[in-house]
Amino acid sequence: MKNVFFILVLAILVQSCTFDKKPEYLGINNVWVEEGSSNNITLKADAHFKNENDLGGTLLTDEIKVYLDNIYIASVSSEAFDVPAKDNFIVPLTVSFPLSKLFKEGNRNLLGAILNQVLNKKMKIAFKGSITYKLAGFSYDYPVDHSQEITIK
Repeated sequence: MKNVFFILVLAILVQSCTFDKKPEYLGINNVWVEEGSSNNITLKADAHFKNENDLGGTLLTDEIKVYLDNIYIASVSSEAFDVPAKDNFIVPLTVSFPLSKLFKEGNRNLLGAILNQVLNKKMKIAFKGSITYKLAGFSYDYPVDHSQEITIK
């Protein structure tokens, strides 16, 4: 009798939860320079999502690379993000890189491009890669390809 009751309760719970589709990726907005010092630059951006399901999941951002004037400078580093149920939400993206990386022997073109952009007070930043959504063994990759000019203050 306990097994029948358990199966009935489990069936009701499963039917009451909706999972019609994966969360919707709306894009990256609000790219800005959070910190710029003589040693390090930290960039931040917001990845917007919409989840209409009763179930959450996890988003991983380890596969996003950041480019400055089409030259790779760093990868996004963040912890796994817990997806809220039935909500619009923002996944914060942070990338930090040492300025010394720009002065290395192989990056002379990058240094020239940066000096040119700094004089103009604008830089072209690009985020390329994927954000991975995971839920109970199911996984889906959202392609990310966002470019934007940012103003240095």
